[in-house]
Amino acid sequence: MTASTILSIISAVFTVAKWLIGYAEKQKWMAAGAAEAALKGLQEADAAIANANKAREAVRSDLARNPERLRDDDEFKRPD
Repeated sequence: MTASTILSIISAVFTVAKWLIGYAEKQKWMAAGAAEAALKGLQEADAAIANANKAREAVRSDLARNPERLRDDDEFKRPD
Protein backbone atom coordinates (compact mmCIF):
# COMPACT_ATOMS: atom_id res chain seq x y z
CA MET A 1 0.00 0.00 0.00
CA THR A 2 1.22 3.42 -0.84
CA ALA A 3 1.10 6.41 1.43
CA SER A 4 -1.63 7.92 -0.74
CA THR A 5 -3.86 4.89 -0.26
CA ILE A 6 -3.31 4.88 3.50
CA LEU A 7 -4.11 8.59 3.71
CA SER A 8 -7.27 8.06 1.65
CA ILE A 9 -8.41 5.29 4.00
CA ILE A 10 -7.66 7.40 7.08
CA SER A 11 -9.50 10.35 5.53
CA ALA A 12 -12.51 8.14 4.82
CA VAL A 13 -12.48 6.83 8.40
CA PHE A 14 -12.37 10.38 9.76
CA THR A 15 -15.20 11.43 7.44
CA VAL A 16 -17.39 8.58 8.67
CA ALA A 17 -16.44 9.34 12.29
CA LYS A 18 -17.29 13.02 11.77
CA TRP A 19 -20.68 12.07 10.30
CA LEU A 20 -21.42 9.68 13.19
CA ILE A 21 -20.53 12.31 15.76
CA GLY A 22 -22.73 14.88 13.99
CA TYR A 23 -25.59 12.40 13.81
CA ALA A 24 -25.28 11.55 17.51
CA GLU A 25 -25.20 15.23 18.43
CA LYS A 26 -28.27 15.91 16.28
CA GLN A 27 -30.12 13.06 18.02
CA LYS A 28 -29.10 14.45 21.41
CA TRP A 29 -30.50 17.88 20.53
CA MET A 30 -33.71 16.32 19.21
CA ALA A 31 -34.13 14.34 22.43
CA ALA A 32 -33.47 17.48 24.47
CA GLY A 33 -36.11 19.34 22.45
CA ALA A 34 -38.62 16.56 22.98
CA ALA A 35 -37.93 16.56 26.71
CA GLU A 36 -38.33 20.33 26.81
CA ALA A 37 -41.66 20.11 24.96
CA ALA A 38 -42.87 17.40 27.33
CA LEU A 39 -41.85 19.50 30.33
CA LYS A 40 -43.72 22.51 28.96
CA GLY A 41 -46.82 20.39 28.43
CA LEU A 42 -46.63 19.02 31.96
CA GLN A 43 -46.20 22.50 33.40
CA GLU A 44 -49.24 23.75 31.45
CA ALA A 45 -51.28 20.78 32.64
CA ASP A 46 -50.16 21.37 36.21
CA ALA A 47 -51.19 25.02 35.97
CA ALA A 48 -54.62 24.03 34.60
CA ILE A 49 -55.10 21.51 37.40
CA ALA A 50 -54.10 24.08 40.02
CA ASN A 51 -56.57 26.55 38.51
CA ALA A 52 -59.35 23.95 38.59
CA ASN A 53 -58.53 23.04 42.19
CA LYS A 54 -58.72 26.72 43.18
CA ALA A 55 -62.12 27.03 41.50
CA ARG A 56 -63.37 23.86 43.18
CA GLU A 57 -62.18 25.08 46.59
CA ALA A 58 -63.82 28.46 46.01
CA VAL A 59 -67.17 26.76 45.31
CA ARG A 60 -66.78 24.49 48.34
CA SER A 61 -65.97 27.36 50.67
CA ASP A 62 -68.83 29.45 49.26
CA LEU A 63 -71.28 26.58 49.82
CA ALA A 64 -69.92 26.00 53.32
CA ARG A 65 -70.63 29.66 54.18
CA ASN A 66 -73.98 29.78 52.35
CA PRO A 67 -75.47 26.27 52.13
CA GLU A 68 -78.83 27.70 51.04
CA ARG A 69 -77.23 28.68 47.69
CA LEU A 70 -76.65 25.03 46.74
CA ARG A 71 -79.62 24.96 44.38
CA ASP A 72 -79.06 28.42 42.86
CA ASP A 73 -78.82 28.66 39.08
CA ASP A 74 -75.16 28.34 38.05
CA GLU A 75 -75.82 28.76 34.29
CA PHE A 76 -74.71 25.19 33.63
CA LYS A 77 -78.06 23.41 33.80
CA ARG A 78 -78.69 20.42 31.60
CA PRO A 79 -81.33 21.06 28.94
CA ASP A 80 -83.54 18.14 30.02
